[in-house]
Amino acid sequence: MMLLWSANYIVAKVGYREVDGLTMGVLRVVIAAVGLVPIHLFHRGRHALHRPFAWRDYRVFLWMGICLAANQSLFIYGLSRTTAEHSALIIAIGPVNILWFAVAVGLERLTINKLAGILLAFAGVTLLAAGRGFGSHNPAMAGDLLTLGGSLAFSFYAVIGKRVAGRYDAMTLNSWTNFFAALLLAPLALHRIVLLDWSRVTWIGWGALFYIGLGPSLAGYLIWIWALRHMAASRMGVIVYVQPVAGALIGVFFLHEGFSSHLLLSGAMVLAGVALTEWHPRGTEAEDESVAEVAM
Repeated sequence: MMLLWSANYIVAKVGYREVDGLTMGVLRVVIAAVGLVPIHLFHRGRHALHRPFAWRDYRVFLWMGICLAANQSLFIYGLSRTTAEHSALIIAIGPVNILWFAVAVGLERLTINKLAGILLAFAGVTLLAAGRGFGSHNPAMAGDLLTLGGSLAFSFYAVIGKRVAGRYDAMTLNSWTNFFAALLLAPLALHRIVLLDWSRVTWIGWGALFYIGLGPSLAGYLIWIWALRHMAASRMGVIVYVQPVAGALIGVFFLHEGFSSHLLLSGAMVLAGVALTEWHPRGTEAEDESVAEVAM
């Protein structure tokens, strides 16, 4: 899953040469939903629902669809307006965001080390933004904020998914969430399709669109939902450690983006903060797991 998501950085940056970030961001959701239709129908033919859906189920799918639509579109759109390094570093605070939401809904407890980690991680992100200055003269600020919005949406998505993962199988939850996300973005997607000059899009642009839609968006999220059934929400978040490292390396070695000591310090603060939130003194790990199970 993380390999699929990490490759987003280089594939999207190449795709932006022919397809703008907003169009690519909304179409990835639609492509994933369309790709899920035959897979979902095949799965449903082999595994019947244990019970018919109630209105409560559709409300869950709608809320998760809103979060998914915001996450997937804002990440790709934000990446088009900032560097891969900045985007990866902001995504790295995902576990901290997940912890905030998990504490708010009673999935986990807030401890001293977790609070310290939250403050340190956000200080690192603030330092990252301050490095190029706040305001309109910072060309990456808009992209950074869009990426942060996408990260917050994903965190909310992860916590809701953890609460309801026991009610549905991974295919059902992922499919219906994607269907609602695509439905919400359909008007904007149609608008972007009409505006884009498709005659200028080559196999490179099409390849980027379909990779992002079917790889990270479809396969990656199927793996994520499946894994949420077996791990605490913030434990899943720690896997995000792979992304800032991969994103920074991709930015430096493949996209030829600059790597500064300021970025290194910001990254160290963020990762140290996330590590603090994931550190469990002896005896507290089982408590967090039990809170998660009770809340489900």
